[in-house]
Amino acid sequence: MLLLRDGFVYAGIEAADTAKRAVLSGFGGMMICRWKMEFGRRSIVKKRVMISFALAAMGTVGLFTPSFESHAEVLNDSMVGITYALDQYVSNLEIEEKEKKADKEEKEEEVQGCRYPEFEGKCLACVEESVNVRQEPTEASDRVGSLPVHGIALVVEKGDNWTLIESGITRGYVRNDFLLFGDVAGAYAAETCPKIAKVNTTTLNVRAGQDEASECLTMIPEGETYEVIPREDDVDEWTYIKVDSDIEGFVSSEYVDISYGFSHAISVAEEEEIRRRQEEEEAARYAEMTSTKRQQVVNFALQFLGNPYVYGGTSLTNGTDCSGFTQSVYANFGYYIPRTAAEQMNGLTNVPLDSIEPGDLLFYRGSNGDIGHVTMYIGGGQVVHASSSTTGIIISGIGYRTPCAAARVIWD
Repeated sequence: MLLLRDGFVYAGIEAADTAKRAVLSGFGGMMICRWKMEFGRRSIVKKRVMISFALAAMGTVGLFTPSFESHAEVLNDSMVGITYALDQYVSNLEIEEKEKKADKEEKEEEVQGCRYPEFEGKCLACVEESVNVRQEPTEASDRVGSLPVHGIALVVEKGDNWTLIESGITRGYVRNDFLLFGDVAGAYAAETCPKIAKVNTTTLNVRAGQDEASECLTMIPEGETYEVIPREDDVDEWTYIKVDSDIEGFVSSEYVDISYGFSHAISVAEEEEIRRRQEEEEAARYAEMTSTKRQQVVNFALQFLGNPYVYGGTSLTNGTDCSGFTQSVYANFGYYIPRTAAEQMNGLTNVPLDSIEPGDLLFYRGSNGDIGHVTMYIGGGQVVHASSSTTGIIISGIGYRTPCAAARVIWD
């Protein structure tokens, strides 16, 4: 009988041999052993390990066996079984220790080899527009949402052809063909995905150079986000951003939070809510079309949100620049204003910045000090404008950069 108390048995082949010698020498009864084993670099000592061999019968044989009788003659089945059990236990311990060591080394290699740890356990949609997220891993399954271009998601379970993902409030399956994983996703993001800078201070200066003594091109407010433009001469303390089509400059990296412009999946319920809001906004704009002429101009301008920016263009659908946008919007109502931003400011009647009304135009100076950009005030502290080739026609807060003048086209 093998009796274990207060611990575990750690024994080697030497320990097994010791046990055999003790039994064969006729000591029988109870043998108290303390064994020490060396596994790799560790020495494991277990105190208070007691092994009791209930071998009275065999001990009796050992005591009364003549001295000339060989060990082989007293090696009965009980002794063979105990020796085998000890050998097997030691062997299992050695295998277990080797497996633990191999697992540890494998994990260390994985950590050392991970170039983009922020993408570990994540995937990125590599599509032109969006990819469907389905309830089950089959094309025939119901849609539960969509993952847009540059959409990021957590990998719940990756299969051979489909991956179970979580993104936003959406959980479902996406075909692996449309996803990038781990370091591959990280490398793709670093190469192709735009980064954005969000201002985290009340007012931030945009400067021409990477030092505080450099010229201030404009000021931007807290909470606004801007596209980050990579440059080879960037230093850690400064970030180069694009404010508008005519303003690019450096901001102190301390006062902006940099992140990828990733999107999350949109569930079917969210898609329906977005559609409902768009319909309500469109109905509201249509109702306002019968209101004042100013509001009619604003409503008309808002119809072209999302259309492209094209330098020198005047097409509200195919592409226009900032002054081409304002000129074309007013031309639709029979008002003909000059072509460039500078000409519009100089050719129209100026109004104080604290007295602007919907439809008024706001002007901004470029990096050379000349008037280089124009927006249209739409009320509620917002402007609509053809911003840049990256964003196209968008709505921004009135203070997304500092205007220098305002002008009015429609006088009540």
